[in-house]
Amino acid sequence: MATKTTKTAKTSASSKKSTKPNKVKDTKLTLDNLVQDADKYDKLHRVSFEDGRYTEVHACFRPTRIDDMLVHFSEFITEYNRRFSELKENRLMDYLSLHILLFFSTLTERTDYSFEEKIDIFHKMLDSELAETIFEHFDKTEIQKIYSRIWKKFSMYEELVQDNKELQSELLDYIENANLKNTDVIKNVLIKNN
Repeated sequence: MATKTTKTAKTSASSKKSTKPNKVKDTKLTLDNLVQDADKYDKLHRVSFEDGRYTEVHACFRPTRIDDMLVHFSEFITEYNRRFSELKENRLMDYLSLHILLFFSTLTERTDYSFEEKIDIFHKMLDSELAETIFEHFDKTEIQKIYSRIWKKFSMYEELVQDNKELQSELLDYIENANLKNTDVIKNVLIKNN
């Protein structure tokens, strides 16, 4: 019976990928396969400019690197909201894009910039056509991984908050003090009233 369950799981998993007949031989996954698969995260694509300068961008975004980038991005946005007035949505997306440039290109090996350094760097990068050109060379599927990961984490947090009154209270306090537009709408989306 366990074999039947395993076979059913394999069939349903493979049917999600393709409607073509499965002609691939069943092969046991090994640690070596995982290591080889992880090698794809080390591949870089060169972005060259007419004046001879170049940089490189990651072909695939490592999940752990995405998580690191999201932590830095979150800390940056939290500090921004603490120090300045409300952050407009278009600027939020600009700052996310600039974090992606820092973490998934060879422009710099540093990611530990202070808030003040990031503000200075980001304002200069926003005025640079080169930064925009580099960003356009990222694989759109890899960029989508970042957005998907943000929504996945958001959904997990939302589920957690729904069942925890203390977290709800902390989240409501944070939203109230974050200088955001439409705080009532945000509260209703994040904490569904029962």
